[in-house]
Amino acid sequence: MNVLVVAFFAFFGGMARYFLASELPSWGIFPLGTLLANFIGCFIFSFLVKQIMTKRQLNGRLILGMGTGFCGALTTFSSFALDTVQLLQKQAYGLAAGYLVLSICGGLFFVWLGEALVRKQV
Repeated sequence: MNVLVVAFFAFFGGMARYFLASELPSWGIFPLGTLLANFIGCFIFSFLVKQIMTKRQLNGRLILGMGTGFCGALTTFSSFALDTVQLLQKQAYGLAAGYLVLSICGGLFFVWLGEALVRKQV
């Protein structure tokens, strides 16, 4: 049953990722879709984890589906790495460095924000 829950939520995470990657306006060669997908995933996952740790009121299957399924399909380290390498290959060194810094700092910020919102609810 857990496999079906993960697969069900992964479908929606994958579709959200596809939408972000294909439908957002392009910023030239900057991988905006991957960046936003990873930010959204960091926020949702940290919010869920903090919610579990503080309130423990979420259903276990919902947590598994949202965390492993949805967030796992939405976020991707491999696309982040590939996008960075492609920027470097295009000699867009400033964009590559900015993408690295923005991805890491932004990801940390959205993890903090997800946890902070749960703390505020407690």
